[in-house]
Amino acid sequence: MKLTDLAILFVIILLPFILILRIKSENLQNTAYKSEVINRYLDTAVEDASEAMIVRGVNNKIEISRENAVNTFLNTLFINFNIAGDERAKSILSAYIPVIVLIDYDGYSVMSVEEYTNSFGEKEQKMIWKPKRPYVYESDGFIYLFTLDQRVTVYSPAENRFYEGLPEDIKINLPDAGVLDNDLFNDVRKRTIVEAIKSDVNIAINKHNKYAVRFGITYSFSPPSISDGDWYRNIEDVGFLAFFQGLPIGFNGQRYNSFALGAARIVRKSSYYIEKSANDLFYYHREKCRILTEKNKPYDSCEECALEGAFPCPICNP
Repeated sequence: MKLTDLAILFVIILLPFILILRIKSENLQNTAYKSEVINRYLDTAVEDASEAMIVRGVNNKIEISRENAVNTFLNTLFINFNIAGDERAKSILSAYIPVIVLIDYDGYSVMSVEEYTNSFGEKEQKMIWKPKRPYVYESDGFIYLFTLDQRVTVYSPAENRFYEGLPEDIKINLPDAGVLDNDLFNDVRKRTIVEAIKSDVNIAINKHNKYAVRFGITYSFSPPSISDGDWYRNIEDVGFLAFFQGLPIGFNGQRYNSFALGAARIVRKSSYYIEKSANDLFYYHREKCRILTEKNKPYDSCEECALEGAFPCPICNP
């Protein structure tokens, strides 16, 4: 066989593989692009929702509106997907949203699908808000009601009395309430908030599969894999958290699966500051630490400071 014949045969054999690889490569690029576009759509929608949720009432009092938040979220999403005037397309797209969470100062609300009987006696499914749930924890014979900041309410069954305020102040009246100790309080508070929200989110997403099938969606909705660090960062302030899963974005069965949080930024946070010490190590301090001399850049949380490589100050014990 001539060399030219071998070359032609080689090209004939190899060409289909080259074309397949090229198609796969283009598909991956297209999928990545679509995913990035939807990320922007989702981020914009939750940011709009987090702004719309804030309502100023009598005497300029701030209130949180779940209805304003979810309506704005969906409207922005529908506009971005260019389906604002197509009711069927809106219903189908909504089916890829298994759960929405409104993270409030002293509790949270979950919006997910529930089945009910309408006025005609027919079964229907609809996304509805569940009753608001507090960030509650029980230990040492006390019931703790946490918030997104340091304020807490502790119920003492023995006294049938509520104590409200900062941990160190309540500790004076309830010395046996161990959760109020400095080295435990923030850890228990954050873990309680995260575990409560995570549990309801997981239940709602697993339950959503039955609803999605009725729209012809064969994707298996499942709870997302989110690290504790990411969860902790998502509970820093009042916010709107939405999960978006299962939307087809590729030729080989690729699906979009993500979530986004928009913070309303209405909880006043303590600020922390990093400063280099005499031993050349960096420590982070509370805002009113007596050995803090410079306040150059504020940080919202101890976690942010730790990520910068700083150690907690042994004086103010942040």
